[in-house]
Amino acid sequence: MILVEQQMSKLNLKRTLKLNKFYFNSLFKSILFPTVIIYFITVGFVFPQDCKLDFEGYIISSDSGLPLEAAVVEVIGTNYNAISSENGYFNFKNLCSEIIEIRVSHINCPDFYAEINLKESRKKKFFLDHEITTLNEVVLIDEKVDDLSTSAKSYLVSEIEKDRYSGSGLSALLETVSGVNTLSTGSNIAKPVIHGMFGSRVGIIYNGIMLENQQWGQDHAPNVDLNAFENVKLVKGASVLKYSGKNPGGVIILKSSIPRKIDSLYGKTILNVNSNGAGGSIVSTWVKTYENGTYLKTQGTFKKSGDLSAPRYILSNTGMNENNLSFTYGKNNIGNSLKIFFSYFNSEIGVLKSSHIGNIKDLLRAIEDDEPDVANEFSYNINYPKQSNEHFTSSVDYTHIINDNKELTFKYSWQINNRKEYDLRIGDFKNIPSLDLNLSTHSVNSSYTWSNFSNEFTNGIFFGVKDNYSTPGTGVKRLIPDYLNTNLGGYFISTLNLNEDLNFGFGLRYEHSSSDVYKYYRNSRWENESYQDRLGEFVIDEVLSQKLIRKKVVFNTFSSNTGFVKEFEKKYSLSIQHNYTERAPNIAEMFSGGLHHSLASIEYGDPFLKKEKTHKVLVDFEKKNSKLNYRINPYLSYSKDYILAQPAGFEQTIRGAFPVWEYSPITSIFKGVDFDIIYKIKDNVRLKNSISWVEAKDYHTDEHLVNIPPLVINNEVQFSLGEFKKFNAIIGNKFVNKQNLFPNNNSITTVIENGKKIDKIVDISTPPNGFNQLSLNFNWGPYKINSSIVNFSLSIDNVMNRAYRSYLNRLRFYSDEVGRNFLFQIKIKH
Repeated sequence: MILVEQQMSKLNLKRTLKLNKFYFNSLFKSILFPTVIIYFITVGFVFPQDCKLDFEGYIISSDSGLPLEAAVVEVIGTNYNAISSENGYFNFKNLCSEIIEIRVSHINCPDFYAEINLKESRKKKFFLDHEITTLNEVVLIDEKVDDLSTSAKSYLVSEIEKDRYSGSGLSALLETVSGVNTLSTGSNIAKPVIHGMFGSRVGIIYNGIMLENQQWGQDHAPNVDLNAFENVKLVKGASVLKYSGKNPGGVIILKSSIPRKIDSLYGKTILNVNSNGAGGSIVSTWVKTYENGTYLKTQGTFKKSGDLSAPRYILSNTGMNENNLSFTYGKNNIGNSLKIFFSYFNSEIGVLKSSHIGNIKDLLRAIEDDEPDVANEFSYNINYPKQSNEHFTSSVDYTHIINDNKELTFKYSWQINNRKEYDLRIGDFKNIPSLDLNLSTHSVNSSYTWSNFSNEFTNGIFFGVKDNYSTPGTGVKRLIPDYLNTNLGGYFISTLNLNEDLNFGFGLRYEHSSSDVYKYYRNSRWENESYQDRLGEFVIDEVLSQKLIRKKVVFNTFSSNTGFVKEFEKKYSLSIQHNYTERAPNIAEMFSGGLHHSLASIEYGDPFLKKEKTHKVLVDFEKKNSKLNYRINPYLSYSKDYILAQPAGFEQTIRGAFPVWEYSPITSIFKGVDFDIIYKIKDNVRLKNSISWVEAKDYHTDEHLVNIPPLVINNEVQFSLGEFKKFNAIIGNKFVNKQNLFPNNNSITTVIENGKKIDKIVDISTPPNGFNQLSLNFNWGPYKINSSIVNFSLSIDNVMNRAYRSYLNRLRFYSDEVGRNFLFQIKIKH
């Protein structure tokens, strides 16, 4: 190993990432962090300007004509807010003469927005549709989504629900959407699964930046803080072609709002306290705006939790720490806008102690035992095994509006991701990670948008560089090789409004990707796979029992989206979309090789993989604006050269025998349906149901694929009490069926019992039983305390403290899921 590293040094491969990381750490510690702290301290001494106009009015129920008490009236982009009195009255004093945007929200009504030209003091009545609010509802919107190439429908998560999950993370929030599940590694590591697809097939875009954080790993959660963004949207089964064309599963869009041009200071703070894990989080956001269009925004999230608990025992070493910070400077002028964004994400996550296994026999013992081998007393300590993640992002956005119909944009972003995985080791390597990956990503995107009557067109170009570097000296063979990737291309997207009720969209994206890869192969693997004939020409060095190759991998990919949305009678809509996606295999799928310690398995890539080609058709039919609203969303996906990790026996190492998984292409077919229904029984009582089902097979062998979500049914009763206008509650039940469609990946191992050798089946295939999970959610507020608006909530998950295991949890062999949890939340709008 030492000679190998010396040879790598002689090659003088790129090592710029260390300098980049050192630069960012120095910059963060010496400049940015003190700046943010000073800003938090000083903004409290800045006050809005003094103006003299009054604005007052009444909030009225459009159903009954009666006044609504406890409605929150806000002047958006300022710290002005009021709560309506018993007769529905509100008032603001000392407002400025300008056009203001009003938001009226009530716990039993959908939010209402209005623009008021405040040239003089005014009175106005606002009429609200009085109905119970779907607190965890995902609102379906018909607009095109952030430069999506078609008029595909997006799913907007409500602010209330986003705040409720402020301490849980992005994946937990998205599970509230039908068709979305999570693939987890224990209780604190989860990544979204959309229509049965995950990893590189699901894209995350934050502030117009495609997240790059080693997302190929099944145990790699997104390194992004949802609390840094006001808007969370989901597009199922379609890529946003301005940013990527390789996401047949779907795209998650996180976006910050642009404040108004007014002198003001406002913010929001959320405090979460959890009983399970004796932890919590604090989230605070402050925005300072100026009349000249300049604004500053700072946001921080701090989380800490100790060991979580299953119903019958402690889940040892499942604590976590997370510290996130973001800072935004922007300036909006007529015709031009500029935004500079910086964020820092840091997490330390303990991995269940009992999940650490040395070989296949340890796995067999864990499967046969009903309880984990290790169940220590509660602790906040995070020991090995664990994960440590850091992610830096900086970006610059510039937009120039040429005229009312033309717009030019430019964006540059820089991401640095460092991922460390620590194993239980002894000796000199005890405190050294077994996996230490550094990824630096630069990207540039420029677009030109023009409109013609009600039609809009956008074309653009992009260029990006990714530098991946595996830190030497870990004492372990590199799982992922060093590589330098460049990509460039262009896109065209359009939206045509054919008439008032019919929209048509089309988009096309081309991408050229080139990777310069340095990869070591053991001679035994080289000979077993007969690589000499196909890779021999790329060998540049031989060290001990390994060959080093340098290979350039090039892919040219095309992707397209086509679809239409038709409205009927203002309450029915039909959307049909066809999405074609070409995805180049990622480096892990092609060149991984070695023991992945966090998964206790050996992984081998296939250097000859072809690009993955997927056709997906989605139909969306919706009935809305009535007492009974529903939506049905069937879909069908066909992929050629779909890349899948499949079992390939065992391999003996000095630590014992480990299961081997190899990436290989298949022809796959996915089919499924999402169904949502909301029934309004009375003004203050609503029923909600959602059903998600997906099936995935190998088209040629008819064998089902692994890690596909089972049938999931969610039911909720939402209600408020007329005599308690500031209270509402939700009773929910989640039913997860046993997954009966799964492949047989079992194996046989030989163990010694009572002095005799016995062959036993290692059953890693059979899914656990289905389960029901009851939840309760209670909400109080809003209450006006001094100049702030305060809400309180109490949520109880797994109310019956039921022991169960989830098929999509990779650590299901070692322990039950988390038991009952009480979550108390205080939300303050300053």
